[in-house]
Amino acid sequence: MSLTHKFILAIMFLFYNNVVFAKNELNLYSARQEVLIRPLIVAFSKETGIKVNIIAAKADQLLERLIREGNLSPADVLLTTDVARLSRAKSLGLLQPFDSELLKRRIPKNYRDIENYWFGLSLRARIVVYNKNLVNKNELKGYFDLGNKKWINSIFVRSSSNVYNQSLISAMILNYGEKKTTKFLNGFVNNFARTPSGGDREQIRAVASGNGKLAIVNSYYYIKMISDGNKKVIDNTQPYFPVDDKMSTHINISGIGIIKNSENKKNSKKLLEFLVSNEAQRIYSEKNYEYPVVKGITMSEKYKKYLNFIPDDIALSQLEIFNSKALIISDKAGWR
Repeated sequence: MSLTHKFILAIMFLFYNNVVFAKNELNLYSARQEVLIRPLIVAFSKETGIKVNIIAAKADQLLERLIREGNLSPADVLLTTDVARLSRAKSLGLLQPFDSELLKRRIPKNYRDIENYWFGLSLRARIVVYNKNLVNKNELKGYFDLGNKKWINSIFVRSSSNVYNQSLISAMILNYGEKKTTKFLNGFVNNFARTPSGGDREQIRAVASGNGKLAIVNSYYYIKMISDGNKKVIDNTQPYFPVDDKMSTHINISGIGIIKNSENKKNSKKLLEFLVSNEAQRIYSEKNYEYPVVKGITMSEKYKKYLNFIPDDIALSQLEIFNSKALIISDKAGWR
């Protein structure tokens, strides 16, 4: 790339995207909607005096943008969803390691990268939502049982190209082994109520309407729909947190890392450490309908009925090892 080309790119990024370099500012690339994280940023800026510029987009778009921007990226911090995306950002060389005793103390080790490239900030469970008029809870026997013939034409789920499902299948490979997970997938795809489409909310609505018996979704979608007063969902559905003798409820994260070329590591550190404070963890959970990553945070009433479950305790950093395999065996089984 010529010097002229580099100069033009730099001007484009600085002025067209309204993103600036400043010692008392931070540029946050966020896969969470600005409305959801704005209260956190307001609290952080009030405490530290540091201004945060939020550049919000879909998670994969942000990764592609960081790749295109390369060394000229103005980004300081990446906030995104799912361990698979955080692992991808690390493997692409987009993040830098960051050693913080506070983060290590506050965040359980299975929810952070073993080399300190990324850190979990909030937790979500991959749960089953079932129509309580069509399913007895005693019929539910964990994830692996969803491949049983008794669930023929009953299950709603989004595409296997969705990162949440990829991480779930990766976790199943880790817990059950590849052979058993392949067996599960072959039965699972035969139990779909329809060709996978739409997001988790669409799967929940379909179950609430009685078009199928159950759906696999992230917990925060379900809790939000209940909290928003969706009458069909409230009247007709219940959550189930899968557990059997091999695997408990799959947990994933939204998380954060410092961009490799950021020259603002001092302020980035302040933001990361603020986000695991008690105040920030409460705000994050209340606005995003997720669970705090820090233990001992008091949750509001709306969460209490969704807290009594056994989380799978695998180290999430291990899931990247099986992500490609998860995609391959899902595709071979016909889940697309």
